[in-house]
Amino acid sequence: MDGEFKRLKNIQMNALDENIMAFLEATHISVQSEGICNPRGPFKRSLIHYAAMGDCTELLLRLLDIGAPIDDRDQNKRTPLSWAAEYGSYNATKVLVENGAQVNALDDMYRTPFSWLKHAGHPDCKGLPVTKAYLKKNGATMKGAKRAWMLKKLGLL
Repeated sequence: MDGEFKRLKNIQMNALDENIMAFLEATHISVQSEGICNPRGPFKRSLIHYAAMGDCTELLLRLLDIGAPIDDRDQNKRTPLSWAAEYGSYNATKVLVENGAQVNALDDMYRTPFSWLKHAGHPDCKGLPVTKAYLKKNGATMKGAKRAWMLKKLGLL
């Protein structure tokens, strides 16, 4: 699991934020000494969000085993699947979907995990195409993004 924490610390968004880095470091030490738990850190993201983002399947499975909520919400109401999709984390996406994650969960901007993959996905990520195909095969849509666009046009959002 040390390799998975190292991968999380190397994600650019995480590495650029000292609060996230401190959270990941403290959580890593805690996991090593006290065992697995699902603490909440900056932006109300819990460890399951970061595990999904970093395609950390071992960590993700252990978090699910201890009862971490599969559709946990961060401060923007994004789920772990939303983060996995954006980062093209195919293995994490598969684990989450197979364990009952809501494929079309909407966040506070009416975006779905699929819309995060499609519009914010990291272009240098090799896992985007396979993650996209897997989500589509499992019923993922962009309905939320279209709804938000319409509400903004009408001045209701």
